[in-house]
Amino acid sequence: MASDRTDHETSGAAGDQPPERIKYPVNHIVGIINTDTEAARAVKALRAGGFLDSEVHVAAGQAEADALHAQTGRTGLADLAIRFAELLGVSDDEMETKARYEQAMRDGRFVFVIDAPTEDRQHQAAKILSEHGAHTVNYMGRLARTEIIPPSSEQRL
Repeated sequence: MASDRTDHETSGAAGDQPPERIKYPVNHIVGIINTDTEAARAVKALRAGGFLDSEVHVAAGQAEADALHAQTGRTGLADLAIRFAELLGVSDDEMETKARYEQAMRDGRFVFVIDAPTEDRQHQAAKILSEHGAHTVNYMGRLARTEIIPPSSEQRL
């Protein structure tokens, strides 16, 4: 499946090299699409809906999952606290959500991260993803995560 991704990769999309630093996706819509066909259609629909290549990121595969696993997405004290909690086996909603997206990439699914700083853009991105079979769609705000479309039954942890 990884070789098929080049048909719909966008700027910042999954490639052979993992990203240097993964940051918590503040003001982004994040969702999972199961098939490469629907992922390609979603990218085209997002572009047609006015989203720039630089606003649409698609990640899939083991290398991307490994990169996500290796980082908390946070910096400073927050990073240390999350790492410490992980060592203790303590989990929270944010860590469970991250694990769900990581597992989706390991399973050959496609994780979309779409820059959506306004409510209109959030609704538009979520609608387009939904129309292409997305699940586990969340808005990642600065202080909170909002579930838009719940995980499908096979994605629940």
